[in-house]
Amino acid sequence: MSPSIAFIGRALRYSPRSVDKDAAIMEAVRQALEAKGLLCLKPVSEEQLSQLPEADAYVTMGRNMKTLRLLAAKEQQGKTVVNPTNSVALCNHRKLLMQQLEQSGISVPPLVGCEGYWVKRGKGCREADNDVQYAPDFETAEALGKEMNQRGISEVEMRAHVAGFWVKFYGVCNTDFFRSYLVEDGTVRPFQRQDLHKLANTAVEQVGLEVYGGDFIVSATGPVLIDLNDWPSFSPCREEAANAIARRVIDRLTKQES
Repeated sequence: MSPSIAFIGRALRYSPRSVDKDAAIMEAVRQALEAKGLLCLKPVSEEQLSQLPEADAYVTMGRNMKTLRLLAAKEQQGKTVVNPTNSVALCNHRKLLMQQLEQSGISVPPLVGCEGYWVKRGKGCREADNDVQYAPDFETAEALGKEMNQRGISEVEMRAHVAGFWVKFYGVCNTDFFRSYLVEDGTVRPFQRQDLHKLANTAVEQVGLEVYGGDFIVSATGPVLIDLNDWPSFSPCREEAANAIARRVIDRLTKQES
């Protein structure tokens, strides 16, 4: 019998402006796995979960703690879960994530600068536009942080703005899939630079992600990692990404069986 795959969709509040895009990459992965002969269960949103369906593998974009606890129990049973729950939990704690990456020698935005600051939710996923805000100076950044506290956000991450070119990247670990794009004036175009792939790999290995995306600022002194995400929407490269994710899931299942 073919291995069975369960699909867990992301809660709507964790997909600001990206609900349709997130659903599209999940469906593309499901179709890619189905085309390879695997038994693919009907996707379910983490908002509807009371318990997980029985399956050999779990392909999940879920981020809430209940979902992660349910999936962690499946991992303990030896089931394949993509992405691993520990890596998703770390990405959900931005402040801790940035600290860990920095301690590993990866260049991240400094705590102090002279070109303004970015104030972001430090723990938990972005749920609204004002969970990420720019401040022209430290005093304004502190005020924005206090406003976030008043909205119920207990931890706030403040990092200095880094000037340079904005590059978005997408990848799937242990495959040949990695794509990077320069973002300028709202447009996105392919941007090739070998050191970005190496730096992204280093960061991903530290966190344990398999399906990932993020953002670099290519500054005058080199690339700075400003964000690392579990399972983005892969909008510029969805079909390629879906096939790479499917290969990764099958590879994990093969190792699980051996």
